[in-house]
Amino acid sequence: MKQPSKRRRGVILTLKGWDKFRDAKTQVEFDENGGDSFSLEELSDRTRLALHTISRILARLEPVDKSSLQFAFAAFNLELCKEDYTRPSPPSGDLEIRRTNPQYDWGEAPDVSVFYGRSEELLQLRQWILEERCRLVGLLGIGGIGKSTLAVKLGLQIQSEFEVMVWRSLLNAPPVEEQLTNILQFLLWALRKEMVVPESFDGKLAKLMECLQLNRCLLILDNVETILSGGQAGQCRPGYEGYGQLLKRLGEVPHISCVLFTSREKPREIVPLEGDKTEVRSLPLKGLNSTEGQQLFQQKGQFTGSEREWQVLIEHYGGNPLALKMVAAGTQELFDGKIAPVLEYMQQGILIFDDICDLLERQFQRLSSLEQEVMYRLAINREPVSLTKLAADIVTYSFKRLVPLAIKSLLQRSLIEKSGEHFFLLPVVMEYTRQRWFEQVCQEINDTGIRNTQTPTPHFLLADRCQFYCLRSLF
Repeated sequence: MKQPSKRRRGVILTLKGWDKFRDAKTQVEFDENGGDSFSLEELSDRTRLALHTISRILARLEPVDKSSLQFAFAAFNLELCKEDYTRPSPPSGDLEIRRTNPQYDWGEAPDVSVFYGRSEELLQLRQWILEERCRLVGLLGIGGIGKSTLAVKLGLQIQSEFEVMVWRSLLNAPPVEEQLTNILQFLLWALRKEMVVPESFDGKLAKLMECLQLNRCLLILDNVETILSGGQAGQCRPGYEGYGQLLKRLGEVPHISCVLFTSREKPREIVPLEGDKTEVRSLPLKGLNSTEGQQLFQQKGQFTGSEREWQVLIEHYGGNPLALKMVAAGTQELFDGKIAPVLEYMQQGILIFDDICDLLERQFQRLSSLEQEVMYRLAINREPVSLTKLAADIVTYSFKRLVPLAIKSLLQRSLIEKSGEHFFLLPVVMEYTRQRWFEQVCQEINDTGIRNTQTPTPHFLLADRCQFYCLRSLF
């Protein structure tokens, strides 16, 4: 009797095979494409392979047929040799990987055993870090959008490409010298170097750069926004200017390592260094799509809603994973998992989940008076607004000419969106901003009506009194 054949397992590229393929592809991109990287679609046309197969080959995580690798190699005049591919190792849990390897220090990085979507972002980041050898990469986005989770997932995927991996959170805003000492102690131990940490800040910074230049290291800095001031976007807080020097040095000075950081705002030291042709990049992180958002909800229990209701709900919250988790918990508690009642409150402009308000309020408190006014104007207009229209809405002349700077700052803070020449707010941000504006106008009217004060009333609230009476029915 003929025995059933065993299911064939796929293969992935070895590091040697990956380097061979990457070098050939880079040379062809230089010769035929002006040095620009081929898109997935262009690679698909060239290799005659499906897009998902190309993605698997580039990521080196999921196996493909050996014939697919042969097609990919042949497209760049290469021959696939035995040492170019291998069988993938059996999968093991993320936490197990993090515990068992002493050269990886994950500190208090969050658990990512539940993770949805982000395949495009992971592929882009892997290309920047592994293929294009970027030395400084930023993950940027509004609070709760999933920057830390994505950074952990990426780190777990690529840590084997580095000699040492270090994760550090700046959530409690540790002094820069204390953080550098902490990082250096682990790096020197893991790299088997002499355990001597310089006493001065300049010495520590020089020692860190020496480690990053001589060894392939991955350093992940989470929550960088905590060391930034609430005034000018991207500027370090007083006493934390050393972090600005650190980021500047990491981006300016050539090294063979990669530093990945997450932040709600783009540090200003990064702005002049980044570009498509440089080794400093930043990736603005958007929300989950409807399918991924539904998957996240299912982790909280059973929910009922039509496809249209799901789409409206998830788009309203901009696909923000943290906001969706809050909504999922509230929907279970208040509405027994039914989506329709949540949408009814949304249509009335009523915020029913205080946790989301708290999340947005923390970012709103970091804004200047002008930035707050621009947010209010965008919320009142509802529709996308041009820079010219925004400037025309501003009452004070001195503020009018600063509107472009305020818009730039709000973009850096990941609070507003841009489409062509127009700017707008995501629905949940608009909802919160309108409610905040309403409460502030009410308080201003109440204060000026019951007492006489020498403190000047904010000019935009005075100007909006009349508009308030016209629009209050909308709230």
